[in-house]
Amino acid sequence: MHFISTRAHAELKRAILVFLFAAASTSTLLADQWALLVEPSFMDHKMRRPIEGSQRTVLAIARVVDGEIQPLTREEKKSVHMTYPMIQEQALQTASEVFKRMKPTFVRDKNQVIQYAAIESEDPLTASCVLAPEFAAAFEETLGPDLLVAMPTRNQVLVFSKQDNAHLRLAEKIINSYLTSNYPVSREIFTLESGNLRSLGILE
Repeated sequence: MHFISTRAHAELKRAILVFLFAAASTSTLLADQWALLVEPSFMDHKMRRPIEGSQRTVLAIARVVDGEIQPLTREEKKSVHMTYPMIQEQALQTASEVFKRMKPTFVRDKNQVIQYAAIESEDPLTASCVLAPEFAAAFEETLGPDLLVAMPTRNQVLVFSKQDNAHLRLAEKIINSYLTSNYPVSREIFTLESGNLRSLGILE
């Protein structure tokens, strides 16, 4: 019969506890993340941040818990000991994770020139992927360094070159997507400036 010494037993117990703690921490990280939702201003989100130049679209602060989006309430905010920059930093990491899962489709004209990129997904955070710090760089080779983005619905993003007016040619499509969606976001066109959204106006 083999016996384990008291010291070896203590070390084994300590190793198991460290492993369980690490596993629990990882589980919590994956299950509870911060997110910034690009949302229409008519939604009654209590904790929101403005988007420069926009009166119809906001960034709503939310948690993603076990895959479920839970907008932050004022009551919940009282128990969250984090500043907005701290929440934003984690939310941008969430946006990056979402963007990595996206597969943009490039739409070309009859001469095979890229007109715009379309991102569509069932992920409810699809529109928020534009906040990923690496978003603009991912399209620089195809659409140039200056981008325009439209997010007519929670599940759709259209990316254009700022040097073209392709977004105007698609205005009717963008508006129709917004009006017919169960989860509309915005009928505005935005620029991405240093990772921040700025509204250029509403498509008519």
